Amino acid sequence: MGDLKQENHSNHQDNIWRHFQNRHPEVFEGAAARMDYIVREIIRKKTTAFPRVLNIGAGNGHLEERGAQLGWEIYSLDPDEGAVNRLLKKGIRAYRGYMEGMPFADDSFDFVVASEVLEHLNAQQLHEGLREAVRVMRRGAWFIGTVPHCENLTLNEVVCPKCQEVFHRWGHQRSFDLQTMRGELLSFFDQAVVKRRGFVAFRGRSWRGKIKSLVRSILARYGAPIAMPNIYFAARKQRDIPSRQN
Repeated sequence: MGDLKQENHSNHQDNIWRHFQNRHPEVFEGAAARMDYIVREIIRKKTTAFPRVLNIGAGNGHLEERGAQLGWEIYSLDPDEGAVNRLLKKGIRAYRGYMEGMPFADDSFDFVVASEVLEHLNAQQLHEGLREAVRVMRRGAWFIGTVPHCENLTLNEVVCPKCQEVFHRWGHQRSFDLQTMRGELLSFFDQAVVKRRGFVAFRGRSWRGKIKSLVRSILARYGAPIAMPNIYFAARKQRDIPSRQN
């Protein structure tokens, strides 16, 4: 199991994550379109009927439940004990831990997913987390996920009225554009695709709602801030990397 006392994770980060996952899980309902997109990408890229998939950051468990319904061998990794226990009760293989020290053997997975996770990591954590992702992936496996596109971190800063500490309301520490995201991935992977996307729902919406979704999707591809675009990435492991790197 990964070291749950890693000093490079602040208690603040864990507390923010724990708050939303346990007290306000409804904030993750808007992520369904994004997670369904990732499910479709896995279906498109998989080479076996029932791939072995790891999702880092459980959220409300949407991806895990969809994967289980499709018969995938689905695993989940999350630092919050409550989120892990809820998934365990549903029969999902869930583990408590961090991306920087994952409790899985080398060459374990066909897909590793990290959607809206990397922006929570500082530079050292990101480096260690990507190295760990490569370690647990089989050769030919895919690392898939999303991050916010060109987020202005200061716009989501809040201040604690008691202690006056300033922090990001979602715990984000990094902002990415297409170039920086591609550069981070190519430090560990041979192949990386990054593109802007707006993850919107069409099913069940009125025709006006569908038009709004279409407009937002188009604007997001051009990086318009009003559309709240994300960066979608898919990086493939074609080679092994040394176990240690300075």
